[in-house]
Amino acid sequence: MLKIYRKVVVINPNPDQAQLPPATKPLSQRLTELLAIPAMIGGAIVGTLVFSALFAILLIPLSILGFKVWRAWRTAQRQQAEQTLDAEYTVVSTERDENRPGR
Repeated sequence: MLKIYRKVVVINPNPDQAQLPPATKPLSQRLTELLAIPAMIGGAIVGTLVFSALFAILLIPLSILGFKVWRAWRTAQRQQAEQTLDAEYTVVSTERDENRPGR
Protein backbone atom coordinates (compact mmCIF):
# COMPACT_ATOMS: atom_id res chain seq x y z
CA MET A 1 0.00 0.00 0.00
CA LEU A 2 1.24 3.45 -0.87
CA LYS A 3 1.05 6.12 1.80
CA ILE A 4 1.78 9.73 1.01
CA TYR A 5 2.65 12.03 3.86
CA ARG A 6 2.67 15.77 3.61
CA LYS A 7 4.70 17.83 6.00
CA VAL A 8 4.78 21.60 5.81
CA VAL A 9 7.08 23.73 7.90
CA VAL A 10 6.09 27.38 8.15
CA ILE A 11 8.49 29.83 9.70
CA ASN A 12 6.48 32.75 10.98
CA PRO A 13 8.33 35.77 12.35
CA ASN A 14 5.30 36.68 14.45
CA PRO A 15 4.45 33.78 16.82
CA ASP A 16 1.23 35.47 17.93
CA GLN A 17 -0.36 34.90 14.56
CA ALA A 18 -0.12 31.17 14.10
CA GLN A 19 -1.16 30.11 10.64
CA LEU A 20 -1.81 26.57 9.56
CA PRO A 21 -1.86 25.51 5.93
CA PRO A 22 -5.28 24.55 4.64
CA ALA A 23 -5.92 20.90 5.41
CA THR A 24 -8.58 20.23 2.81
CA LYS A 25 -7.93 20.06 -0.89
CA PRO A 26 -10.49 20.39 -3.63
CA LEU A 27 -11.91 17.15 -4.98
CA SER A 28 -10.40 17.64 -8.44
CA GLN A 29 -6.89 17.90 -7.00
CA ARG A 30 -7.37 14.78 -4.89
CA LEU A 31 -8.65 12.86 -7.91
CA THR A 32 -5.70 14.06 -9.96
CA GLU A 33 -3.26 12.83 -7.32
CA LEU A 34 -5.02 9.48 -7.04
CA LEU A 35 -5.13 8.89 -10.79
CA ALA A 36 -1.58 10.03 -11.59
CA ILE A 37 0.17 6.71 -10.87
CA PRO A 38 -2.38 4.46 -12.63
CA ALA A 39 -2.33 6.83 -15.60
CA MET A 40 1.47 6.56 -15.82
CA ILE A 41 1.31 2.76 -15.61
CA GLY A 42 -1.41 2.68 -18.27
CA GLY A 43 0.62 5.00 -20.48
CA ALA A 44 3.66 2.75 -20.15
CA ILE A 45 1.60 -0.32 -21.10
CA VAL A 46 -0.03 1.40 -24.08
CA GLY A 47 3.34 2.76 -25.22
CA THR A 48 4.86 -0.70 -25.04
CA LEU A 49 2.01 -2.20 -27.04
CA VAL A 50 2.21 0.50 -29.71
CA PHE A 51 5.98 0.08 -29.99
CA SER A 52 5.58 -3.69 -30.29
CA ALA A 53 2.92 -3.31 -32.98
CA LEU A 54 5.09 -0.91 -35.01
CA PHE A 55 8.07 -3.22 -34.61
CA ALA A 56 5.98 -6.18 -35.83
CA ILE A 57 4.67 -4.14 -38.77
CA LEU A 58 8.27 -3.50 -39.82
CA LEU A 59 9.64 -6.93 -38.95
CA ILE A 60 7.07 -9.14 -40.69
CA PRO A 61 7.60 -7.74 -44.23
CA LEU A 62 11.37 -7.77 -43.75
CA SER A 63 11.32 -11.39 -42.64
CA ILE A 64 9.18 -12.36 -45.63
CA LEU A 65 11.55 -10.52 -47.96
CA GLY A 66 14.56 -12.15 -46.31
CA PHE A 67 13.02 -15.60 -46.69
CA LYS A 68 12.37 -14.99 -50.39
CA VAL A 69 15.94 -13.78 -50.94
CA TRP A 70 17.33 -16.78 -49.05
CA ARG A 71 15.21 -19.19 -51.08
CA ALA A 72 16.30 -17.59 -54.37
CA TRP A 73 19.95 -17.74 -53.27
CA ARG A 74 19.60 -21.40 -52.31
CA THR A 75 17.96 -22.21 -55.65
CA ALA A 76 20.75 -20.42 -57.50
CA GLN A 77 23.34 -22.39 -55.52
CA ARG A 78 21.66 -25.68 -56.37
CA GLN A 79 21.49 -24.80 -60.07
CA GLN A 80 25.13 -23.81 -60.03
CA ALA A 81 26.05 -27.06 -58.26
CA GLU A 82 24.27 -29.04 -60.98
CA GLN A 83 26.29 -27.30 -63.69
CA THR A 84 29.69 -28.06 -62.18
CA LEU A 85 31.75 -31.03 -63.25
CA ASP A 86 33.42 -33.40 -60.89
CA ALA A 87 36.57 -35.04 -62.16
CA GLU A 88 38.79 -37.71 -60.79
CA TYR A 89 42.40 -37.95 -61.79
CA THR A 90 45.42 -40.05 -61.01
CA VAL A 91 48.99 -38.80 -60.85
CA VAL A 92 51.11 -41.09 -63.00
CA SER A 93 54.52 -39.61 -62.27
CA THR A 94 55.86 -37.19 -59.73
CA GLU A 95 59.19 -36.71 -61.48
CA ARG A 96 60.07 -33.27 -62.69
CA ASP A 97 60.34 -32.94 -66.39
CA GLU A 98 63.25 -30.62 -67.10
CA ASN A 99 62.32 -30.23 -70.75
CA ARG A 100 58.96 -28.58 -70.03
CA PRO A 101 59.10 -24.81 -69.60
CA GLY A 102 57.80 -23.31 -66.37
CA ARG A 103 58.57 -26.33 -64.26
